[in-house]
Amino acid sequence: MQPIVYETTDAEATITLGERLACFLKPGAVVAFYGDLGAGKTTMIKGFARGLGVKEVVKSPSFVIITEYQGRLPVYHIDLYRIRSTDELFETGFDSYLGADGVCLIEWAERAEKLLPKTTVRIKLTLIDQRRRIEITGLDRRLTEELK
Repeated sequence: MQPIVYETTDAEATITLGERLACFLKPGAVVAFYGDLGAGKTTMIKGFARGLGVKEVVKSPSFVIITEYQGRLPVYHIDLYRIRSTDELFETGFDSYLGADGVCLIEWAERAEKLLPKTTVRIKLTLIDQRRRIEITGLDRRLTEELK
């Protein structure tokens, strides 16, 4: 499947894109984020959370691994940066969030790749100069064309 590609020029544009994409998510959705440090994963997740009706300030949960927020759906912000093994991942209760009643937004998703459902939306962020290249697979291209 060919990715849908967007480019954003600043943090607010990245947040806005996430906010607009959130309208396509349903309960049980899993969105996996990939990219280097500083590529904009947390920034984009802030937009998804805003689009899902979260009123709280979304921060990187690196030290707590999983942060839960309430919006129109529960939002599970999962940061796997500090996870080093599958055993450690299971100790967090990660698997109980997949397919739950809310939406899982997972940073450093490559650390759980084998556990992600087939229906996972994958978002790869790459910082190029002052722009972010955002490649999305797993969303229906017809639905998202109007966002461009």
